[in-house]
Amino acid sequence: MKHLPRLILTLMFTLFFAGNDSLTSGTSFDESEILTSQEELELNKILSADRIRRLDSLLNVYTSVKGFNGNVLVAINGYKVFERASGYADPLRKEPVSSASVYQLASVSKQFTAAAVMLLKSDGRLDFDDMVVDYIPELPYPGVRISHLLHHTGGLPNYMYLIDKYWSKNYPPDTEDVIAMLERYRLPAFFKPGSRYDYSNTGYVVLAALVERITGMSLNEFLQRRVFIPLGMKNTYVYSSADSNLVKRHIDGFRALKSGYLRIQESKSNGPVGDKGVCSTLEDLYIWDQALYSGFPISSGLLDEAFSPVRSLSGKEIPYGYGFRLRTYNKEKVVYHNGVWEGFRSNFHRYPESRNTIIVLNNTSTRINHELVSQIESIIHNYPVEDITRAMAGLALEKGCEEAYDFYLFLEDTGQAEQVDIERLAEVSTFMQQSGKATKAGEINRLISRIQGMDRS
Repeated sequence: MKHLPRLILTLMFTLFFAGNDSLTSGTSFDESEILTSQEELELNKILSADRIRRLDSLLNVYTSVKGFNGNVLVAINGYKVFERASGYADPLRKEPVSSASVYQLASVSKQFTAAAVMLLKSDGRLDFDDMVVDYIPELPYPGVRISHLLHHTGGLPNYMYLIDKYWSKNYPPDTEDVIAMLERYRLPAFFKPGSRYDYSNTGYVVLAALVERITGMSLNEFLQRRVFIPLGMKNTYVYSSADSNLVKRHIDGFRALKSGYLRIQESKSNGPVGDKGVCSTLEDLYIWDQALYSGFPISSGLLDEAFSPVRSLSGKEIPYGYGFRLRTYNKEKVVYHNGVWEGFRSNFHRYPESRNTIIVLNNTSTRINHELVSQIESIIHNYPVEDITRAMAGLALEKGCEEAYDFYLFLEDTGQAEQVDIERLAEVSTFMQQSGKATKAGEINRLISRIQGMDRS
């Protein structure tokens, strides 16, 4: 029985993502039985109904009791089944948040900087093992490779210290100004490149500078051309307060106080980008999430690298890929990143094996995002009744009643048959009938009849 969860995940992937090529046996369905994208979404909502109800109740509590202001999106099995805007975009003016609200993503931005570097690798314009000084010769850290910066093993000093201590001009510095300060003040590196992990905002600012020097474009312009526009991410951009050509479209960040909220004024550190700066919406981030399964604009091979850990010189595994942190949940790989910056808190968590996604965006500095994500994670991944019922429905809809019934017999043998939700299967049948998929509805009905007619004595 310990292998059943993995079996169910495999079935889910095969049945819901393999397309019509999976119809190799069982009942023959004609083209009129093929579900549209909208019908697939509605079917997944039916099969995830209990999870959705629990998510809705959870957000009610976090909004009314814990003061959550922000946006939440949850995808299950690759389908966006839950989306919620709660509270205020501007709590001082009582302006409500909406699904269109644009947030500063803070460190969630790093995956887009890494994406730009990966695209240049695909173009043949750099290699990850190249020395950074090959592109930025004045950088006083000759042993640092591009891969070191991607994995946070470069050991570069903190650029924000340099800005706070030495930047006295009445306008914010940009990415090139950071390079100039690193050259001028030559702070010592923290350690030998590659010897250990130390989360480095400086490293990602240097990566942004590298992209800009190679392409002759700003990071925003390059990502617009190669990622945001091709994918239809219409409300995503890289914001730098040092770029007078950019118009701010994201909402403000707020500091949560006991007496209310304080609007956070823009700091001079908002000029450099790469470590932060990307601004986006729930919908655009979901588009990005789905693109990471497609091989465009980043190839599947490069994404495999991006989602893999690296080892230090001593052999210690470092759970950070290219712009993504790495961990496991219930033995399933999680590819994720969190962000905190000037009132904004963002979470982007992906579960590639089950194709589940959690996105939480908050602009009020309340320290509840991680707790909320943990609660959502538990809800969407620990529901065997829905998982088993989803697998049963998938088999009946794609392969026919007989194969689904064979799976049911396996569940009987392993003591799991009681977790099949007959009422949910009946809802699937009704939906198929209403959608004009009479043959598929018939297969579900036959399955229900065979299950209910079993002799359990």
